[in-house]
Amino acid sequence: MTPRKATPHGAKGVGNPLNFTIAMLLGGVSLLAACDDLRFPRDVEGTLETVLSDQEMTVAVSENPPWVVLPDSGPPQGVEADLARAFAEELGVAIEWKPLGAFAALEGLEKGDIDLAIGGFARKDVTPVKGAAPSYTYFEEAFVIGSRTPNARPHDIEDQQVFVPPHLPLAALVAEEGGIPVDQWTDDQTLAAVPHWQLVVRDLAATETTLDRAEHVVAVQQGENAWLMKIEDFFRREAGTIGARLRAYAP
Repeated sequence: MTPRKATPHGAKGVGNPLNFTIAMLLGGVSLLAACDDLRFPRDVEGTLETVLSDQEMTVAVSENPPWVVLPDSGPPQGVEADLARAFAEELGVAIEWKPLGAFAALEGLEKGDIDLAIGGFARKDVTPVKGAAPSYTYFEEAFVIGSRTPNARPHDIEDQQVFVPPHLPLAALVAEEGGIPVDQWTDDQTLAAVPHWQLVVRDLAATETTLDRAEHVVAVQQGENAWLMKIEDFFRREAGTIGARLRAYAP
């Protein structure tokens, strides 16, 4: 009987670096297949899948011009209403609009009967509400003092009259800066408190005074991560259009 030749060390088996690498790759593929249920992100309540299967999403709208405008008849208008409508068209789904107050719109998210809440919400408005999750900040708005006289912009507004549009809650902030808020934009008025994106519309030059900032978000139910990611992806692609959309709806 001819003795079997000895296998050179490392030619076969896991001792061969090449075979070891292949074994690890195959093992990794098997592990990934077994862990298919661990795909991320996921929705706890399956909102994205439900919206796509039902071909409808429920959007709570809280009036807050120019973000959301609720006309006497017809569907909601405004920057965020238009964005929600475009998002729905991209998904190929219809929208059921639910006009609600701001807190009711956010509170309704936890109950699961609202898929998306819009209303010009700031992050600080959404974060404290149980069950509501804010999106990323898709637009940062600064409320500033603008001047009609670009060459004579004051460093502060102490004892100076400042026009505050009635729909903006800025009168108290103007007073804190020492200014005198007025509600009439007359020819002899020089200063006005406005969002930064309105400076061009009102032919104003920015002064050094910033009254407040708002991080604008939309909101979904907490735990609906795949749904939120889908919405955020859409808003990121539309981010460059927000300024023009706001100016189109400027009151």
